[in-house]
Amino acid sequence: MKLSFHTKLLSLILINIAILVYAVIVDFSWDKFLVGFVIAKIFAILGSESALHRLWAHRSYRIARWKEYILHIFAIPLLHGSSITYSGIHRQHHAYSDTPKDPHMGSSPWYKVLFFKMPNGFQIESKFVADLLKQPIHKWVHKYYFKINLSILVLCLIILGTVWTGFTLSFMIAWNFIGAGLTNILGHIPKYGKQPYNNGDNSTNNLFVQSYSWNEGLHNNHHK
Repeated sequence: MKLSFHTKLLSLILINIAILVYAVIVDFSWDKFLVGFVIAKIFAILGSESALHRLWAHRSYRIARWKEYILHIFAIPLLHGSSITYSGIHRQHHAYSDTPKDPHMGSSPWYKVLFFKMPNGFQIESKFVADLLKQPIHKWVHKYYFKINLSILVLCLIILGTVWTGFTLSFMIAWNFIGAGLTNILGHIPKYGKQPYNNGDNSTNNLFVQSYSWNEGLHNNHHK
């Protein structure tokens, strides 16, 4: 039986959450928490914001190809999806924001948005990722995305042990998973924030998301 994207993604996320919970119960310390937090923020800045979001989804800037290879190191373990998956979904989100074709499903129940549940039959339109499909590195990462992440998890467990895997890899995944969910949910509920710009959608600036992520809370500004 071939597992779906969502099944593979959620399985890895839930496994890491379980490892983190185990680590917290067995050997919690504020020193370990601080290590996990610093790692989570580094991966959020380089892997999520700099690479997946600004570089590949929005093409906000250009860098040398070898630097893109380095950014993949920080982007892949986040479990936000490959550069192709993330960019396709995010670009369609901006193109169809808060409409039935919006893959983030701004008007749907929060738990579906949190767990990246797409509308039935959803597919990334190839026109949105045509540029990335021309680059071998993006196609290779997309093809082996879950095998790479499973290998990372196994190697961390072997080298670091369960507790330190929990406070490093698993903490980083959980922290950024929550951050992405908060942005996708609270960033599109106007009653919980402010809308300085009329963008024709529900994009909203949210103070709580801004405090948690240190940047992503200005979602209405971003859509503008």
